[in-house]
Formats: sequence, C-alpha cells, structure tokens
Amino acid sequence: MSDKFELPKSKGVVFWPIGTGDSTTIVIEPDEVVMQIDLRHLAKAEDGESPEWPIVDHLVDRLPQVDGKPFLSAFVLTHPDKDHIQGFEELLKQVTIGEIWHTPKVFRDLDENESLCDDAVAFRDEAHRRRKAILDANGETKSGDRLRVIGHDDLLKEDDYVNLPEECKSRPGELVTSVNGEDVSGSFEAFIHAPFKEDQAKDRNNTSLSLNVSLLDGDERAQFFFFGDREYLTIKRIFEVTEDYEENVDYLNWNVMLSAHHCSKSVMFWKGEDDDEPKFRKDIMVYFEKYSQNGKIIASALSDFSDEEGKNPPHKKARKKYEAIVDAGNFLCTHEYPDKDDPKPIVFTVDGSDGFGFDDSRAKAAGPAGLATAVESARGASKPPQTQTEFGNS
Repeated sequence: MSDKFELPKSKGVVFWPIGTGDSTTIVIEPDEVVMQIDLRHLAKAEDGESPEWPIVDHLVDRLPQVDGKPFLSAFVLTHPDKDHIQGFEELLKQVTIGEIWHTPKVFRDLDENESLCDDAVAFRDEAHRRRKAILDANGETKSGDRLRVIGHDDLLKEDDYVNLPEECKSRPGELVTSVNGEDVSGSFEAFIHAPFKEDQAKDRNNTSLSLNVSLLDGDERAQFFFFGDREYLTIKRIFEVTEDYEENVDYLNWNVMLSAHHCSKSVMFWKGEDDDEPKFRKDIMVYFEKYSQNGKIIASALSDFSDEEGKNPPHKKARKKYEAIVDAGNFLCTHEYPDKDDPKPIVFTVDGSDGFGFDDSRAKAAGPAGLATAVESARGASKPPQTQTEFGNS
C-alpha cells in the first residue's frame, strides 16, 4: 500500500486492491465530482503490512474538500452484501456524502441466510434518514440528504415511498446524467440496466444494480460495465432486453468490464432444470465479446483462482473463459497488478486530448519485458498466444 497514490487529474476510474470484494472510484470532474461504487474496507489493511489497501483512509485523504471535510458526491451500492458495503459506517463518519444510490433490496424482509451486516444496517438507516428528510422538506432535497432508489419494485408503492419525488427514482432503461443534483451530462452518463421488476423476489446477488457508466471528455467516450454479483440468467436477460430497444444498444458496449461476482463461474456455467451439473453457456460469452471495444476485464479479487469444489470466487474456469475473449494481457486481477507482491490500483483515464488511457505499470516495472512477463503469468504459458483463443464448450 502506497501513500503516494493520487486520484486521476483527469476523468477516470480506479479499481482498488481490497481483497475479494468491490471498491470502484469514478472521477467525474477532477477535484470536484467523485462517485464511489461499492466499498470494502478491511481493518487489517490499516497496518500497512497486508496487500489490501485501506480504501476509507485513501478516500478521506484524497477526496475534494467541501467546508473543511472530505466530500464524496455520490455513493452507489449495487447490493448489501458485506464485501460490497464493508466500512460504510466509518466512511459516513469521516466523509460528507452528497447522494446515495441503492436498490430496494436493502429494505426487504430477509431470511437468516440474508441477514444484513452492521455496515449494511448503517446504510439502510442512512437511506431511511434521507427519505424522511426529503419528505419533510416537501421534496426540496439538498446535498447530504439526496438519494436515488433504482428499480421497479412494489416497495415504491408503499406509504414511505409513494410520495418520494420522481427525481429520486430511476428505472431500467433510463439514463442518469445528474449527480447530487448537478447536471454532469457532458462528463457522465449512467444507463440503468437492472434490477428488473421480476428481480425483486430473487436472492440478493441477482437483485444487484447493473450500470453501464460512460465518462466523456469532448469527443472521447469510455464505457464501464458493472453487474454487481449477478449470475448467468439475470446477466443474459440484460443483453436480451436491451437488444430489443435499438436506441439503447450502445449502452451494451464496454471498454472495461468489472467481472460479475469477483470472477465467479456462475456467470457462464449454469445448471438448468434438466441438467445434472452446471454447463458452460457460450451465449453469454458471445454477448460479452460482441460488445467489447478492445475491452479489458477486471477481477476484483485476491489472486487465488481455483476450481476446487465449493471454492468461493475467484474461479479459474471463469478466468479462462474471460481471457479467451480479450487480447493477451487484457484480463487484470486487482491483486496481480502490477504484481502479486505489491498490488496497486488499476486506473483508467478519459481525456479529450489524450483519449482513453491505461498507464500500464506492468510494462514499466521490468522494462520492455514487463508486460510480456505479466501476460505469461496471467496465461500460465511460456508465451502469450499469437491469436485469440476460442472459448469452446468446456
């Protein structure tokens, strides 16, 4: 972990090495408008000895200041699992958060297997506080009280939400171009893909917020795809539904995709009703490849890929399938970049003058052979393949 790291001085996206979990920072306007999608802060990271980075500490030190306090324009929660919300209570104490985005799932009655962790409870309480503040102010929302509830859901018909202003609600198929009440349409677009109305009864992973985020600077555009912890069927539905609306198809394109559920094989291996075991589903990989813009895939996970039975993500099978649809070196694990011993944040930038950028530290770390060495390690072969691998049937 390095104290020298700074957020991009241009529009950009940062994927942090925080173990197996998600923490993504989006710089919409440098030193002004910053968004955080999910959070995982591990207490052990604070001692500086572990490879995980203490994300809350870095945000406190590097966010823009407003009225003498670190300011985060928006916090976006894809779903309330611990590895997506850990550290939120501490973040809320130390940082002013202009707006929060969430799906209704955080308020649903949960069984024992889906009980909320302490940080998810803190998030739910904060969302309730903001809702009440908005209603008490007759819809005149102000920074620090704003929220956006995303998804078609019966919850929005209930007394507590039915009078919530429309500006506080978003649904699949809609484009969001404001953050914390500010029009940022020249810099930022978030296309809402999911959750769908029929998702509301599903398990927490498959109610995850799914976004296609575009950063724009002049004529330059870069798109980033987020699925939360969704699995095969609900990701496939995103592509199927969006392709039915020609005006929305461009929001399936991606330059960078955060692999769902930390590189889980459940994205492309699925057990149907008539199957004895999960089978590889080629159609989802065809979708991913079809809309890739020379894409890079991120696995936000420790570097312990395995196919061992019962092993949690990241999965080696999933990694191989992802590697088969991108150029050599374009699959990046947050705990292998630039190397396993000293991981650093993965940073992409968007600049009207310089274009879409990835300042690849792997090549710098060891001179001209640096990138080739990284690719060799990622591929597990003596040299990177000269042609793209087919992703096959197994």
